[in-house]
Amino acid sequence: MSAIIVLLPAAGCSIPGSANVHPIPSTKSSGSTASALVSVRMVSGAAGWGLAGPPAGGAALAIGTSVVRTADGGRHWTTVLRTDGILTADFHDSADAWVLLVVGSESTASRQTVLVAATADGGATWQTTPRLGIDGVATSLQFVDSSHGWVFAEPSAGGAVGSQDTTLYQTVDGGQHWQAVKPASQVRQNLHIRGTLPEACPGGSPIDAPLFIDSQTGWLGGFCQRVFLYVTRDGGLSWTPQRLPAFPGPASTVSPAADLMYGVGYLSHPLTNEFIAFVHRGITTGANALQDSAIYMSPDHGASWNAARLPTALLAADFVDAQHGWMVGLGPDGELGHLSLFATLDGGRSWRLRSRQLDYFFTRELNFVDETTGFIAAGPVKDDPGFLVRTTDGGVSWIPLNAAIN
Repeated sequence: MSAIIVLLPAAGCSIPGSANVHPIPSTKSSGSTASALVSVRMVSGAAGWGLAGPPAGGAALAIGTSVVRTADGGRHWTTVLRTDGILTADFHDSADAWVLLVVGSESTASRQTVLVAATADGGATWQTTPRLGIDGVATSLQFVDSSHGWVFAEPSAGGAVGSQDTTLYQTVDGGQHWQAVKPASQVRQNLHIRGTLPEACPGGSPIDAPLFIDSQTGWLGGFCQRVFLYVTRDGGLSWTPQRLPAFPGPASTVSPAADLMYGVGYLSHPLTNEFIAFVHRGITTGANALQDSAIYMSPDHGASWNAARLPTALLAADFVDAQHGWMVGLGPDGELGHLSLFATLDGGRSWRLRSRQLDYFFTRELNFVDETTGFIAAGPVKDDPGFLVRTTDGGVSWIPLNAAIN
């Protein structure tokens, strides 16, 4: 059981006196311990954020997980927030970051108590929100500015019947208050909950966490027998199906067509406001899982779309603007043994091979910061310590970085 005490900051880190500052869940430290990067988000060639955890590997939510920051391209990392219960984080730029924390002593298998810690000065000081009780398990956090943010929660593996809901929590005042939005079937006559979240697709899977490009507009997808993509124009309070052009390129060879399944992924670039959806099509047995992929790009909040077939099934992707992007593609019939890195200079209409079959292409964390500089990180798993590699030639060659954390 975790004790609830104030933050154990790194040297020079303090919490400013404010009525909006609340205790952060933590445990007393018996001394410094070795740690390894669990995930990394670089925001420029020099500056970036990451989560660091025990070198033995495991989930990001662990005793000793901390928020770290680099100013020299990933070679050295400084701890800026050390606290137990880190679930996930949203790193914007070199100054702004938000971290979602769970209060373990106040949480159960079916209901969690969480709070958000935020910094606007690169982690030198942190402010936290009041506690928020959520149904299920929190899996995603996003803020588009200091006021507008969302926490997404999914059904947990256990817990009480009736508490296993999918819920989106929206704030417009920096986390001081939250509005819960659920599918209509899960509202159960609670007048404080909006029942407008899309229902899960029959025969598919629970809906995925949404992605917002501003305080009003966002999308969410799911795994379904059709393209499952919904859009909101009011900050997540109501959702409608998003119409997309037909899947580009040759028709699927899967027969019968009723066996086809579709998965939807997405990303956006904050400087261009470009929203990018990736649609995967195929069957889900053996080596043939979702063997076709297409990219859909919208420069105008979903009013129009440009669609193009991808050269291979997609594993990971990243764009730095509306034209320049990279993707890790699977081999024939979805084989994981022939991964390659492709790049586009024209918004996904055409792709060129950049490099082949490197071990670190197995990770799904592809992070480019400009047209030439990119990073790939993988956290520790069992006896594997994980890695961080960097390219300065657009992905043609990659150099390992021996990251030091203090």
